[in-house]
Amino acid sequence: MTRIDTRWSLLSHRAVVMENRALRVTLLPELGGRIWSIEYKPRGRELLWQNPRVPPQRAPFGAAFDNVWCGGWEEMFPTSAPGIINGEQFPDHGEVWCLGWDCEAGERAGQVELTLRCRTPISAVEVEKRMTLRADEPVLDIAYALRSLSSSTLPYLFTLHPAFAVNPACRLDFPAMNVALDPSWLGTLTDTPLTFCWPLAPRRGGEVDLRAVPPVTSREVFFFFGHDFTEAWFAITDTAEKLTWGMNFPAEFFRACGVFATYGGWRDHYTLLVEPATAYPQQIEQAIEHGRAPVLAPGASVETRVTFRVQEGLARVSAESPNGEFMP
Repeated sequence: MTRIDTRWSLLSHRAVVMENRALRVTLLPELGGRIWSIEYKPRGRELLWQNPRVPPQRAPFGAAFDNVWCGGWEEMFPTSAPGIINGEQFPDHGEVWCLGWDCEAGERAGQVELTLRCRTPISAVEVEKRMTLRADEPVLDIAYALRSLSSSTLPYLFTLHPAFAVNPACRLDFPAMNVALDPSWLGTLTDTPLTFCWPLAPRRGGEVDLRAVPPVTSREVFFFFGHDFTEAWFAITDTAEKLTWGMNFPAEFFRACGVFATYGGWRDHYTLLVEPATAYPQQIEQAIEHGRAPVLAPGASVETRVTFRVQEGLARVSAESPNGEFMP
């Protein structure tokens, strides 16, 4: 059973449901094209975090993101933190998360697709994401495209922003990489060097293993970027349930991956965000200054794709197979 249904609503907002035997994916096109839910059906397990205090709602363009953030998975473009590009001020978390996106559903040969598009009001770019579920695979493919409608060159950041539901039995795995803390969001890692190698953060009194998800009582909170990967993937594993979910992404496009973890330390929230990004840091001006920000030429387009996967039977992930499966 693979199907797509555009007739749903959630709190009066239009909703689209894509599903097969493994996954049920719910999207809210009017609310930034947001993926609101990814449920792994064999376990009845919701994988995305949803803010218990902020329901899905329309937000005015330029709103302060944190105050209306309902959770789920959205994208940030062409900025992350508020910033200036070509003399124009861009809003917090970019332009696209609060826009309504057009959507078009389709079915063919045992798979379903949903294509969402929006046009940005400041940067004049068409952003597209095409999501595909095939047969009974626990895999969600997402293809992204950025198309310039402008006569100006645009330095930009493009960042995925999924918030995951975790618990103290969970762990976060990456391939070998370097870590750069964000100086503006050191959180509880104030006594840690700004750069080190994944996964151990040097700290007075002993190293901190960033793979571990502590309980909400830890009040931990931090933000960093991984870069210089040996491979481009991440995996979150519930070690008690032997259930893993994560993503692979092209390192030539997503050259960094942000991690924002709040284990009770920010607004009492308990969630883990893992954010493949075209560059770092989150301040676009600094990314431009350091020569890291990619550039979208007038009339040009760029495309990329990522794969989100759920897998049973692992207690940890150390590698990825040639066909994209996680390996112990």
